[in-house]
Amino acid sequence: MKVKIKKTDKRHTGHGVFLFVAEVEWLGLGRRTERMQGFIELRQWCWETLGMSCEREHWFELYKQNCAVPNERWCWHTDFGNYKIYLRSEKEANWFKLKWL
Repeated sequence: MKVKIKKTDKRHTGHGVFLFVAEVEWLGLGRRTERMQGFIELRQWCWETLGMSCEREHWFELYKQNCAVPNERWCWHTDFGNYKIYLRSEKEANWFKLKWL
């Protein structure tokens, strides 16, 4: 599994709240199942290490309504073949890098 992590910018929905985004890289045509399995492994690690969270859209809906979000440190996004983990700060990104990069 190849993972890349980068700083968010204005192209990312989480920009301004989450500083980093990590995703499983494309492995080639016909290998979507491998990407999904890789993403599930990343998400499981985040859940166990950083605590429970939710989908990005749900996270932001709660955030906009000034409700408590399930976890301020991370969330995930799965849509149209995208598998992304959003990380709030440098601290979470460094933990992630130590494990996965």
